[in-house]
Amino acid sequence: MVRKLIVAATVASLAASASAQEQGLVLYSKGHFQGFSQTIEGPRTNMSPLDVKSMRVPPGTSWDLCSGNTFSGCTRFSESKEAMARTVRSIRPVAPAIPATATTAASAGPVAGSGPSLRGLASEFFVVPAQGGSRVEVAGAGAGASSAAATEFCRGHGWRMSVYERVQTISGRNFLADVLCVNEDR
Repeated sequence: MVRKLIVAATVASLAASASAQEQGLVLYSKGHFQGFSQTIEGPRTNMSPLDVKSMRVPPGTSWDLCSGNTFSGCTRFSESKEAMARTVRSIRPVAPAIPATATTAASAGPVAGSGPSLRGLASEFFVVPAQGGSRVEVAGAGAGASSAAATEFCRGHGWRMSVYERVQTISGRNFLADVLCVNEDR
């Protein structure tokens, strides 16, 4: 009976550990993934100094571990480290780059969907803006043309205007990238 309880507790502990690793970055106070552990699932600033000796990075993610309180003195990590020594005061996940398939699709024409976005209460950020299955091409050159195209894109998605946009040039053609839409004036 006692043996069954020990086995059950061990299995539950391993399952909880695996679940925590899938959800976020796990920092350890000792090397070889030992000691006190803390799971980080999003950006944090102004942390009490944390001495990190090892960490588990979820597959396919990248994180900035920073010595400064507000993301200064950062080093980017994309894989787990079994042994390291770093004092961390702020930390953040790094957004993935625009996928190669989006770049290829832009030069070839239509793309599926409208690209990834992150919607909040007062804004929405579009990584690869698309309308009608195609990337949004910017006609003309200069900041005015990209701003007008981005604001038109935002209005088509229920927002008042764009407050930030970037242009990606592919094979001599300009496409919107990284558009932030809001309902407030600048």
